[in-house]
Amino acid sequence: MSDDSTHTIGRSARSFFSGTLLSRISGMARDIAMTAVFGATPAVAAFMIAFRLSNLLRRLLGEGAMQAAFIPHFERIRHKDPDRAASFFRDVSGSLATVLVGIIIVVEILLLASIPIFSPSPDNKDIIILTALMMPGLFFICFYGINTALLQCEKKYFVPSIAPIAFNGIWVFAVIAMKTLPVRDAMTWLAVIVVIAFVAQWLVTVPGTISHLKRYITIQWLKDTSFFSRSLRPMAKALLLGILGVAAAQINNGLDALFARAASAEGPAFLWFSLRLQQLPLALFGIAITGAMLPPLSRAIKAKDMERYHHFLDFGIRRCVAMMLPATLLIIVSGVSAVNVIYGRGNFSVEDTIMTTRCLLAYSTGLIPITLVILFSSAFYAFKNYKTPAITTVIAVIINILLNMIFVFFLKWGAVSIAIATSISAWINAALLAYNLKKYHGNIISKKAITSFGAVAIAGVLAATVTTLLTYHLPWNIPWTMVLTYEILPLPRTMLIQCLAFLTEAVPFTITLVAVAFIVKARDILDILH
Repeated sequence: MSDDSTHTIGRSARSFFSGTLLSRISGMARDIAMTAVFGATPAVAAFMIAFRLSNLLRRLLGEGAMQAAFIPHFERIRHKDPDRAASFFRDVSGSLATVLVGIIIVVEILLLASIPIFSPSPDNKDIIILTALMMPGLFFICFYGINTALLQCEKKYFVPSIAPIAFNGIWVFAVIAMKTLPVRDAMTWLAVIVVIAFVAQWLVTVPGTISHLKRYITIQWLKDTSFFSRSLRPMAKALLLGILGVAAAQINNGLDALFARAASAEGPAFLWFSLRLQQLPLALFGIAITGAMLPPLSRAIKAKDMERYHHFLDFGIRRCVAMMLPATLLIIVSGVSAVNVIYGRGNFSVEDTIMTTRCLLAYSTGLIPITLVILFSSAFYAFKNYKTPAITTVIAVIINILLNMIFVFFLKWGAVSIAIATSISAWINAALLAYNLKKYHGNIISKKAITSFGAVAIAGVLAATVTTLLTYHLPWNIPWTMVLTYEILPLPRTMLIQCLAFLTEAVPFTITLVAVAFIVKARDILDILH
């Protein structure tokens, strides 16, 4: 794997981007179907809470911590013995299956037992039942995650990134099929169908995984699976440290939903739909580049090539800022139009659109630090240092919870409180990780990066300014500043005018951004376009 370079990282990121773009389009179709058919009712909000609760362990045992622990250890073993690496994957999969089955059984028993013991309110009872119905999906989404980690080590990013299309397609079909049902009944059936959708998403990655392992797979090879073997202990230690940080973040996600519920009955729905839009640039650009970074960073460390390690890290930082800063500014100037064109119809009211936009604007200010947190964490994982990212995550989570309490219960800012707290804590987390990276591994911001940041900032700010001035007085456009101060706005409700409003903001922004990037020689923006 000595052919790693910024070119191959960029190629991997583009492969990830193309697949993720298709997946996100299908996800957008899913969200449009949900809002148009069911709106942002309390029943939908309860489903969103249950979905998040049932997926709390997903980033611990399927994505996030598991992938971060698996990839460096797999690369180390494969560097010495590819056959042993295949057996390592087999043993990890067998051990993971055992753990997941045990967890799901225990959680199901606890959830169902809690109903007669605690006699929860009808709304909370619905959340418990929906969570129990969706829990089996954890098994399949976690195996999707471990298959994805293997395929990424093989520099195969496209198939894992399009797998969510199967999940979203089944969800959309179910929503359309249940549009005549009462919302509460529909959410119950949808919880069951979500499990089927997770199975479909996992199945998409199975052929690629089998293709990589086909020369090893025999009945005897499978029988030789060593559950919780000694060879897994180094990874298990790394996983436990990674789980500390990810567990804190996942608990925080669950608490965010509960804080939003305390702020308003519809709060979790506003956060869900705004978060889906915030995650679009994050998934397309941020996670694309950071996801492509961990394997080559790990291989650079294995080769004891620190110069290449710093070169890759500098490249990743420049690309993250070049993608996320313009994305943040575009969301700010066109956020209300974007939310309205995607969600503003059917049972999703104007008030729902305004509240979702406010949450989106607050979330958007955290795009840069969230991306850098993922990148900086990968830089530590490459050294098998899982402790530092875990500690900084715990600190950020504690700050986030405290801010949520202040914003929701004392300042009474409503559901947007959670988005504001999330962005502030993300900046703190990124700053702590950057400080520790510099402390342990030297300067991480090169002069080239500083020059790039300045050029990107000039291009982005000018694009936002020009767009705001051009569209401020257009009758179909609503300035983003008005969304912050008005509860009711004359938002268009017809698709043609909604599209016009969005395009008259997105197109001038993009043209100005590219033009200024050429003038100021913002190479990182221009390279992304190429």
